[in-house]
Amino acid sequence: MRPDAADTTLLLAADQVSYRYPAQAEPALQSVDLQLHRGRAVGLLGPNGSGKSTLISLLMGLRTPQGGRVHQGGDGAVVVAWVPQEYAFYPDLSCLENLSFFAGMLDLPAAEARRRVDAALAAGELHEFAQRRARHCSGGVRRRLNLAIALLQQPDVLLLDEPTVGVDPQSRAFLLAHVRGLVDAGTAVLYATHYMEEVSVVCSQILLLDHGRVLASGDLASLLRGPADAAPFDDLEALFMHHTQRALRT
Repeated sequence: MRPDAADTTLLLAADQVSYRYPAQAEPALQSVDLQLHRGRAVGLLGPNGSGKSTLISLLMGLRTPQGGRVHQGGDGAVVVAWVPQEYAFYPDLSCLENLSFFAGMLDLPAAEARRRVDAALAAGELHEFAQRRARHCSGGVRRRLNLAIALLQQPDVLLLDEPTVGVDPQSRAFLLAHVRGLVDAGTAVLYATHYMEEVSVVCSQILLLDHGRVLASGDLASLLRGPADAAPFDDLEALFMHHTQRALRT
């Protein structure tokens, strides 16, 4: 557990953010609110085209909101890391070479860079594959390398975009357990996925997007209880279907 379990400082927030791509009639995001707190995980759910990736790009500062604002909380600078859905490494380099390269981009003293590479190898259980070219690794090992590269930054906030796509059940269980451990240690996590069972394991908060609008947000348990005048939802899929009237994986 993190040293101070009561510390739930706001680290990163989107306040009423809106964004529309050129030549698109409808906005990709419209008046979206999101708060990421230390030691909390928010599950970001929505079908393809709902605005999840656009929201992540705004949180990363890769795009600028056309309405509203993205801002950091806390007392000092907040380190934000992103694990994209695509593989974010060099396939012809080994796992160790990739980690060393990305550690070198952080402008750290040599000893600290080596320490972080060793810690990332351990976090991803990658020692066995350290000398193997990334292109020759399994999908599960590649996903673990993707995450390990982000952890080199020792992030306060971790943005995960479909982090378990294409992995075997063992790797999925490992990744979920590791993300849960990061949350317990105090990292703020945004977990964007199509797999609702993963959200139930990792996240206590939910943000449900469709057509760039927030359809539901808040505490997972409260959302599943539903409105007072209706029966509770059996699971997240039932909640999703109620709000969107379409299956999550479409």
